Amino acid sequence: MTRPSSPECLAETARLAYHLHWPLDTILDLEHRDRRRFLAEADALAGVAAAEDWDRDDAEWAYEG
Repeated sequence: MTRPSSPECLAETARLAYHLHWPLDTILDLEHRDRRRFLAEADALAGVAAAEDWDRDDAEWAYEG
């Protein structure tokens, strides 16, 4: 299993925190597979494309700084 890059991990963490209102330590304690499952469910509930189809560069809220 490969690990997500730091920017990808940060984006996933931000999306989970936004959707689920979980604290950072809770999100970071998740196993990679579990984090991806929760992310897919949160995105589905929010009507967002699946994590595999999500493109950081196309996100309107992407950090520009």
